[in-house]
Amino acid sequence: MMNDDKTLLDILADKNSEATFVWPKQIASANEDDNTVIKAAVPPPPPRPKPRPAKSKSVEQPSQAKSLEQPKAPEKSITFSENLTIQRIIGEGGVGRVYLAYDEAIGRRVAVKELLVAEQNRQLENSFIHEAKITGKLEHPGIIPVYQLGYREDGRAYYVMRYVKGETLEEQLDKCQQSSAELSFNKRIKLLDTLINACDTLAYAHSKGVIHRDLKPSNIISGKFGETIILDWGLAQALDDGDDDFFRNVQAHQTNTYSDNDNTQGMGTPRYMAPEQLRGKAVKASDVYSLGVILFKIITGDLPYKGSPQEIQARLLNDKPSPSPNQYIGMMSPELGAICEKAMAKNPFDRFADAGELSYQLKAYRDGRMVNIYSYSKQELFRRFLAKNKFIVAMFILLLGVIVAGAIFSVHYAMQMDEARTKAEEALVSVTALGEQAQVQANIIANNINTSANELFANMKKTASQLASSSPNEQRKLLEALHNQYPAFSSFSVESSNTITALGWRAIPHQFDAPMILTEKGKVMLVFLAPVPRQNQTIDYLVAKAAPEQVLPRLFPTEVTSSQPKDIWIMKEDGLIFYDKEEQYRGTNIFSDTLNNQSPSVVAFGRLTVSKANGVGYYSFPDNGKTIFKIAAWQTVDFPEAKSWKIVVNYAYMVRDD
Repeated sequence: MMNDDKTLLDILADKNSEATFVWPKQIASANEDDNTVIKAAVPPPPPRPKPRPAKSKSVEQPSQAKSLEQPKAPEKSITFSENLTIQRIIGEGGVGRVYLAYDEAIGRRVAVKELLVAEQNRQLENSFIHEAKITGKLEHPGIIPVYQLGYREDGRAYYVMRYVKGETLEEQLDKCQQSSAELSFNKRIKLLDTLINACDTLAYAHSKGVIHRDLKPSNIISGKFGETIILDWGLAQALDDGDDDFFRNVQAHQTNTYSDNDNTQGMGTPRYMAPEQLRGKAVKASDVYSLGVILFKIITGDLPYKGSPQEIQARLLNDKPSPSPNQYIGMMSPELGAICEKAMAKNPFDRFADAGELSYQLKAYRDGRMVNIYSYSKQELFRRFLAKNKFIVAMFILLLGVIVAGAIFSVHYAMQMDEARTKAEEALVSVTALGEQAQVQANIIANNINTSANELFANMKKTASQLASSSPNEQRKLLEALHNQYPAFSSFSVESSNTITALGWRAIPHQFDAPMILTEKGKVMLVFLAPVPRQNQTIDYLVAKAAPEQVLPRLFPTEVTSSQPKDIWIMKEDGLIFYDKEEQYRGTNIFSDTLNNQSPSVVAFGRLTVSKANGVGYYSFPDNGKTIFKIAAWQTVDFPEAKSWKIVVNYAYMVRDD
């Protein structure tokens, strides 16, 4: 019915008749397509006074309109704000209608979505307004911007948004059907970038504490210029675990809607709903489950569960694990299967915590990096090393060829050459395993640091807001409680802004989530800050200080073991090493201090880590009459204002006497 130029608003309009979904009360319909929904019936409330905005220009519905197979003529007078000229209806559902309009003030085409049944259902009207406001508050390229919210003269709500053309992920998947399973899979797997973009958009929403609750391929659209947009935020819900100010702001219009936090009915599309969402308690991991089902469909071309909503519910809530894509298709890489299985785990605590974590793993797979939730065998590690280091392997094989050729000239040395070749091959496997192992550990440490820093800043921000209105005795108790929660920190204190400025901190409004590295009494210290607001001014700061060697080792992984001892050091993007188990290196700069730059390969390795976000490299350095050769992997932890830390995990693979 729709062509490739199907508009985003066509899709939005199609969904209006299914704007609210509940489980399991009052089932309205249960068909066999992917858009099966369960809908609630809500008794009509008493009427309320209706605002009267200014009139807009209006036009008659063109008889040649092609956006609907059976276009419905618009009302003779379509009144919105005065700057809007209504051109045509581009979609209509049971409770809503979408118009194409022209904004005379700006000079652009826009879409206008209106509610048709406001007086019959107050909760539906509140939900419509909530959808407009929460969509407008989520400012991200992957979320359609809302320009205006208002009421028509008869009291019906409407909002104005960007007009976009594109193709849904559902339509793109339908086009992937080919003559062979392999060709179909190869076409579907190209849609992984679209899913990753959707994960990034949802990661932003999750950072604000907002969950979508109705993710599915038909709610993800790709524009003609590479943009990916998540549609239909009508069931979006703000949770009290993200941005506190954002949550309080959303609560003003989330009450008495289908997204009300007190609503315990399961809402969503059953085939994409997580088990806990069916029970009426959706969390960020519930959206991860829905993304996992979409990934399952990209991999297999099918859905994990089929049948009626009741049959899907029974299978979701039983004790059996979710279906694995490995059961359906053999050409898939095991890493991608592991990501899908984790995203679709029935227990939300076994999934990725939010869309950002899922996005990180999918990007690692796409970019050819190690997926750290997958356990690689030695053979797989060896194959990865061969694929990523073809030049080194080629030179090594050439060297082996020279050695073997030399052995031909002397039978006497044949056994020695064979033994040397075996040892060389074993050394290559060993170095490969060490490099991959270092990469896994660097990724784990970077993730741990990022998670711990975000958690610390959130707790400090919460405590800082309490300090602002507390007595000195209460402040002391709050600081003690924070210190008890983080005993490895040397101190938590409240200091004036003058003291902070003297430390070299550039106070940027609302930007206090990048730790400082300072030197106190000859020792490197980590310093975390949170402003203490007093009468709309920041006079004091909550300051947390810690020695890196006391805090950071707690975040290092212990589950990966090796016969070779590992070494870990962490530096800033400017080369300052602020953590190393050897005290002599702490506070030195890899590029400028003699202790480090006596080895050109160390400096070259440092430059390599600064130029790339992650990777594996080699360096060597002299040490007490010996030269130590190391293989090292690094990963980046990014903070605001282009600040970053480089996590370096390395192993010594050879020691040579000079």
